[in-house]
Amino acid sequence: MKLYHYITRPNTALKDGILSFAKNPNADLRYYYKRSGQVTHAGIAKWFESCFEGRSRGIRVFSEPIKWTENSLSLKEFVDNADMFSIDIDALYKEGLLEAVYLSPPVMITPDENPKTDIGITAVDEVLEKLSNYTEISQTPVDWTVCDDKMGRRFAFVPYYLLIIKDGVIPPRYIKIEN
Repeated sequence: MKLYHYITRPNTALKDGILSFAKNPNADLRYYYKRSGQVTHAGIAKWFESCFEGRSRGIRVFSEPIKWTENSLSLKEFVDNADMFSIDIDALYKEGLLEAVYLSPPVMITPDENPKTDIGITAVDEVLEKLSNYTEISQTPVDWTVCDDKMGRRFAFVPYYLLIIKDGVIPPRYIKIEN
């Protein structure tokens, strides 16, 4: 099974692999300041781990390539400025590198509750449901027409997955650049 991940250009994924937040010292921290209440890479990684074990080693993936529409030109900009990588998830699993898979369902079908960490900070602004096996990843086509820039929250309206990766890096041999 192929899954897809995007990395802004330029990047070193074909040399270094796809890095999780925990392994990416160059991650853009601005996105996480408000979510985590933290201002350092180490603080944000610790906050991720307070959500659930392995969260900082998670890598967001999609079950198909992103398809933008006239209402979601931010997705076009995102895709145009990134390399798309396919990931051989069957091989990751067989090699013991895939520890867990979480589904982030579209916000239209998620509960209203926001779980809290043990220090009272909102644990996530996304709902993540642990799958019992990676084979539960849906291969049903994604309805990208629900994405609308006026609504904000770029990926909140479509399902995506979070792969928890042993050691936090998908090695280059499991990925292929697709664009």
